Amino acid sequence: MANNFLLNPELPIIRPNWKGNPVQNGRFLNEFKQSSPSMLLALKWKLTTNPQKEEKEKDTWLPAVVDPRDFLHGKQDGMVWLGHATFFIRLGGVTFLTDPLFYGVSMLKRKVPFPVKPSALPHVDYVLLSHGHFDHCDKDSLKTLRKTHAFTVLTSLKMKALIQGWLPDITVQEAGWYQEYALRDNQPQVFYLPAFHWHKRGLTDNNQILWGSFMLQTPEHTLYFGADSGYDQHFREIQKLFPKIDTCLLGVGAYSPAFLMRPSHTNPAEAVRAFQDLQGGTLVPMHYGTFDLSDEPISEPVRWLQQMESAGEIPGRLKILAIGEALHFS
Repeated sequence: MANNFLLNPELPIIRPNWKGNPVQNGRFLNEFKQSSPSMLLALKWKLTTNPQKEEKEKDTWLPAVVDPRDFLHGKQDGMVWLGHATFFIRLGGVTFLTDPLFYGVSMLKRKVPFPVKPSALPHVDYVLLSHGHFDHCDKDSLKTLRKTHAFTVLTSLKMKALIQGWLPDITVQEAGWYQEYALRDNQPQVFYLPAFHWHKRGLTDNNQILWGSFMLQTPEHTLYFGADSGYDQHFREIQKLFPKIDTCLLGVGAYSPAFLMRPSHTNPAEAVRAFQDLQGGTLVPMHYGTFDLSDEPISEPVRWLQQMESAGEIPGRLKILAIGEALHFS
């Protein structure tokens, strides 16, 4: 039960009667059900034999990597997948970089390289940071980007102190769920929206920083970046506010074992269900193939999606991108 509600009082709220993000004893809550995997579940995972172990060991597939520079240095609206949850997006001539991650993270190495030198990225107007987990909010990547780029960070409530500790000269704008960021006139509208997830970077900071997703919108195109999220009814709530979503970027990896991962990520079938809830036009899967985060074989998310597509179970268009491959919006 929430005993407080937080939002950014300087930003507009777009959901009717929304009081702000529910907070209990200084810790953010999800709206419908809670998601905070325990150390006991993590220990259970480590002590449980993976039933797909042999299949996983034999799976040598990796995502293809192509050169993204033609798109990066062009002018056409669209986006390019740079691996994991990192996308370079150009919308209305304004550029965005989501959850930049150029290197390995913690003890994990990238299985495929970042497809371009970070210094070769074109101008970035806004960095979108969805939440504080290490594979989405990476200190080294942000500091590397700052060496060659000037940008504003759009992120969640209570994230500013963390980011400005690394980048003291950077402008950081925080929002709660269902709030619109204050961008300049004639720029795309950007909204911070829910995700079914959680926060933790240290031993005692559980859920002290908010997590979420983003919607980017111009009169010509609406794009949803789902970030990290388990499946929940927030996707239907989002659709009520955005009845025409052209492109949905949704995670399809790091879902096994379900007893640990379901409150954090969607498997391909759950991602397609979310896509149906959002009534999206094009589904672009992400959050697979770049790191080994869980028990499923590395190629399984793509194979699962392709099987669903062949069976006619995906409403709309499925676009599986190579790392470095661009998707044009017009």
